[in-house]
Amino acid sequence: MKNTLLLIVMLLGAVGLKAQTPDNFERFLMKTNDGFKIIYNGNSQSIIVDIVSTDINPIENSDLINVNQDPIQFNLISNSAFSTTDSTVERQKAELLGYSEYELNYIKDELKLKISDIHKEWVTINKKLFLLWHFNMPPDNKSISQQVYLTTLCFAHAFNISSPVSTGQNFADKKRKLTTLAQTLKLNSFKTDLAALAKQLQAENK
Repeated sequence: MKNTLLLIVMLLGAVGLKAQTPDNFERFLMKTNDGFKIIYNGNSQSIIVDIVSTDINPIENSDLINVNQDPIQFNLISNSAFSTTDSTVERQKAELLGYSEYELNYIKDELKLKISDIHKEWVTINKKLFLLWHFNMPPDNKSISQQVYLTTLCFAHAFNISSPVSTGQNFADKKRKLTTLAQTLKLNSFKTDLAALAKQLQAENK
């Protein structure tokens, strides 16, 4: 539970960025034959991520989902400073770095957490640019050693997949888990027909 509560707090800094949502995305969860789909459905666009596991437990009223008893946070953050037209690598990097700095400043200045060893690196997953960033938690936190984030841009939003590295886990395994989830990311230039998708999944689940 401590892991879950901390993860919820960690991205409260993003609340201020949520005020403007250009495409009014709403999040939906749908059961599949081998897990769940997360669908962010907008007025004219949609974002879909697949979670493949037999042990999935969404946390009510939050962005957290326990996957194999491991808390994973998925969230979509809008920011009016994100460009809807300039998708150059240089622009993407500037926006992702700016977003991560905003979150890090919130963690350090507002939450007063003495984090250390902040690392950032660019990774490309299915030809899409992601910022992998992570840091060590304060030494007095005996249950969580690190926090790890994978962030990319989707329709002028920052999309995060994040999770703590808890006691008994290691960074390499957590990075691999987040990368596997990111590999399923699909962006659609249309609003997903949820009724049709639910019908399709129901047929597949039989």
